[in-house]
Amino acid sequence: TTGWFGLGPISVLPEHQGLGIGSKLIQSSLAALEAMGASGCVVLGDPGYYGRFGFKVVDGLVFPGVPTDYFQALSFSGEFPKGEVSYHEAFSAQG
Repeated sequence: TTGWFGLGPISVLPEHQGLGIGSKLIQSSLAALEAMGASGCVVLGDPGYYGRFGFKVVDGLVFPGVPTDYFQALSFSGEFPKGEVSYHEAFSAQG
């Protein structure tokens, strides 16, 4: 499905956590995606954290090998694709 993007890892140094920095990074990332006409975004992460931004588990949309509760999507149009998600091979690089 075209127009869908993956939100990469977002982290904030422990001494700066709890100040809203992570939330602002996510909100600005989602706003940029929506402004460029993206259909939606997927994320692999803590459902308790990402759920507050509108991400949710979507039946029929899977990322193999991870707990289903931790793979979530946010649609800007209200429609969700179905199927298996894969990321660009660059995200599989091992150092």
